[in-house]
Parts: sequence; structure tokens; C-alpha cells
Amino acid sequence: MISLNRLNTQRLLTFLHASLLSLTLVTLSFWLQGNVSRDKADEGFLWYGTIQTASGEVPSRDFQSYDPGRYYWGAAWFKILGDEGLLSLRISCAMFQALGITFALLALRRAVQSWWGLALTGIVFVLWLPLYHRVFEYSFSMATLYFCVLLMEKPSVGRHFIGGLFVGLAAFFGRNLGLYSFVSFLLLIGFIRLRTNREQFPKRELAWFGGILVGSSPLLLMLVLVPGFAESLIGSIADLVTRRSTNLPLPIPWPWLQSRYSFSTSVLFLIFPLFVFGTLTYLLLVDGRALKGKELLTASAFVSLPFMHYAFSRADLEHLSGCIPPLLIGLMSLPQLFPFQCRKLLTLVWLPVISIASSWGAAKHSPYYIVRAAGPMYVQKSIDQHVFWVRQDIARSIDAVTYISNNFVAPNEGILFAPYGTFYYGIVKRKSPLRDVYFLWNQTEARQQEMLSELRKKNVNWIVLGDNDPSMALDGKEELRFKTTHPLLWKHIMEEFDIVEFNGGLSHDEKLMHRKPVRREVAPEIRTHG
Repeated sequence: MISLNRLNTQRLLTFLHASLLSLTLVTLSFWLQGNVSRDKADEGFLWYGTIQTASGEVPSRDFQSYDPGRYYWGAAWFKILGDEGLLSLRISCAMFQALGITFALLALRRAVQSWWGLALTGIVFVLWLPLYHRVFEYSFSMATLYFCVLLMEKPSVGRHFIGGLFVGLAAFFGRNLGLYSFVSFLLLIGFIRLRTNREQFPKRELAWFGGILVGSSPLLLMLVLVPGFAESLIGSIADLVTRRSTNLPLPIPWPWLQSRYSFSTSVLFLIFPLFVFGTLTYLLLVDGRALKGKELLTASAFVSLPFMHYAFSRADLEHLSGCIPPLLIGLMSLPQLFPFQCRKLLTLVWLPVISIASSWGAAKHSPYYIVRAAGPMYVQKSIDQHVFWVRQDIARSIDAVTYISNNFVAPNEGILFAPYGTFYYGIVKRKSPLRDVYFLWNQTEARQQEMLSELRKKNVNWIVLGDNDPSMALDGKEELRFKTTHPLLWKHIMEEFDIVEFNGGLSHDEKLMHRKPVRREVAPEIRTHG
């Protein structure tokens, strides 16, 4: 009993130390770069949805959104902080980042005993989150790894249930996260059954599925109890099936090609599949007794495999950052392949090497570095009474849409920001007149007709319309332009709205447009002769 209490006390202290270290690093990072705004589209999409959720609307049903968990997380922090500004959203994301890094440090404790070594790896993880709105994929990849390590170390019925519980919760924050974690656990459970432990297999499987059911209860309750939510969720899944894609693809920046990023970042796109398939091959071929002591490496490979899809679905630094933690932890745990006597020395040498090499490119894309390197390109701008560093063009756009909203748009009128102006709704404190706020994918004629009806119903007389310059097309592709993805909506705007000459700071790709006055046909005068 004494030894058990001592073990539990040690685990609690380890958890507290990891949490404190994680919170310290995240707080330092937030102090240095939490007030740098680089992305006004994707982050604006999360900000707008969180504001609407805090006001009582339902994600997916009432507005275009990601999955609901992330919005309820942010809305809860809005209530705690008493503010719905961009800084509050960043704080909520930073707290989720601290949770993720805590799980990562707890997992790495198996390979890195020194807290100084863990602090070094913590810095690496902080650097690999260049954009706060990517925090959910990033943190869930770390948490998935941690719970898979626990399962690998002790595949008990209880830990299978906890693993299932986590999978169900992940799906509430993202269907892709639920799928990635589900595949990770499923493959690992099969591997354990095949190579290490066959005891109570049916009972463990039932516990895992039971955990998934319990963990999914928030999502299941919304499907049953919230009117219209099930239909909207099924509709969004149908859209994914129709598109046959979860993202807009980008060419993979292989290191031997001209890369969009640094050489070290491009190498990571090459290392990712090499590590996954090389490690899995080793784990399947090596003698089962040799797997002892390699639980962290094993879990890293099985988690990296499904999460790798996220990086290659749109091969850029931002998507790589969302799934790279399991890969980095796997690389850091490679000394586990060597005899126990050599591991400590190898870790002392390998850990700094892999930490510096893997984070070099990410550091150059960090908000702090970009602002310092950009010089006068970034200026200070007040957003919701908090000062942010933003690009000069974004600062001018903020002034422009604020002026337009305050001086041109009447209280009973609506204004539409399209196609990617979600950030502006948070700035001017107005609600989108349409359920859709991010016009990225092709839409059917029927859906566009619904949008036209909504524009008239919501008395939308003003539009800030982007996508006017072909050279500014997303990814340089004509087929991704608003006029191509929403041709009926574009045609309506061109026919029913006039361009307003406005030199107030909108970007050259954006135009201010106002609805044309309604023309009334006057009946000809009828003359009678006496």
C-alpha cells in the first residue's frame, strides 16, 4: 500500500511539473507573440463562429462551421473572461495548447528524464504552432499519442475504456480528429493483440467501444435534442463525399524541388512517411520480446500514420504543424532502439540535434520572428481595445470596414463580406446575413438561390466583395475564384449592385458595392376625349 501511494504521489507530481512547464512556456510564447495577427480569413472563421456560439446559436446548424467542440470551448472562455474579442479567442487557444503540450511532455518523460531536456522539447512544440486556430489538431495529436502510450504500456480493460472515451471526445472537436484517433487506437489494439498481449481481448474491445459511445455523448445528445443539427451535420458530410476531398491540395514541397519553405521544413515532409513506414516495418518484424521499452516509439508510429493525412491533404507549414508532434516525439524516442546502457548518452546528443534541426524552419515562420524581420510592414492596431501587430494593409482594411459599417450601413440593413472576409464580422460586431461565411467550395444552383433569397430578406444593401483581381486568386487557381464557385451569386451582385468609389483603405482586390435603387415602372397617362 505504501509503495502504491508513493507511486500515485510520484505520478501526480510528474503531472503537476509537466503542467507547470507547459503553462510557463505557452505563457511566455503568448507574451511574445500572442498579439500578432497574421491570418484574417481562417482565424476570422473561428472567431465569428465562437461569437455566434456564445450568443446561443448552434454550430453547423445556424452558421457554417467546423465541429462544435472547439466553439463551445472558446465560448466558455468568452464567458470566463467577460469578453468576445480576438484576444480572448487567442487565450482560449493558448490554454488548449498548454493542455496538448502537457500530454506531450508526459509521454516524452519515458525517453527524456531531465526536466531541462523536456523544457527544450517544450520550446520546440511551442514553435510548431505558428497560427493559434490550428491548435485543436495540434493538441489532439499530442493527446492521442499520450493515451496510446498508456494503452501500449498496460492494455487493461480500464485503459481501453479511457482510450475509447478520448476517441469519442475527439470527434466532438473534429470529425477528422475522431477518425484519426479511432484509426490510431484501432491499429494499436490490433498490434497489441498480435504481438504482445492477447488476454481478455473481447472484453477489452467492448470496453473500448463503450468508451467511444460515452465520449461521443455530447455529439450524440446534440444530434438527438437540438432541432436541425442532425440534418446540417449530415449535409456537411454529404458535401465532403461530393467533393471527394477534405481540403484544397497543394503540391508537396519535396526538398529536391524548389520549395516554398526552408530546407529543414521540406525534409520533414520526406521524413514523415519514411519514419512511419520504416518504424512500422521494424515493429512488425522484430521479435516480440524486443518491444519492451519501446512503447513510446511504437505509439508514435501508430499515431503518426493517420495524422499524416492532415499534413499531406494540404501540404503547407500550417497543416504540417497540426500533426507533426507525434512525428517529433517519435524521432526524439529513437534512442530506445539501442541498448539501455547507450540510451542516456545517445539522448543527450540526439535530443538537441533533432530539436534544433526540426524547429529551424518553424521558428522562421513564428509570428514573433516575422514581425521583427518585417520592419515597418507591420504596425500596431487596436482591435477591441487590445493592441495587435498587423500588416499595414490589414490595418487599413480594419479602418475601412469600421468606417463603412458606422457611416454607410443603417442599423436595419445587412452587410456581406465575401468571399473570405469572416474577420470583418468580428471587427464591426455584425452578424453575417447568410449561413455561409466562407465561400470556398463550389455550391449548387439551389443553394445559391437560397442565398439570393436571404440577401433580400435580410435587407443586404452593402457588400465588401473580394476576388476582383485574378492575380489574387486562392492558390493562383481560376477555378477557386468566387465568380467560379458561386456563379449565380456573383452574377446577381454584378447586376444588382453598383461599385461605390471608396478610397478608405480596402485592399485593391476588394470593392465596396451598394444595391441599385429599385426602378418603378410608371403607367402611361390615359387621356380621354370629350
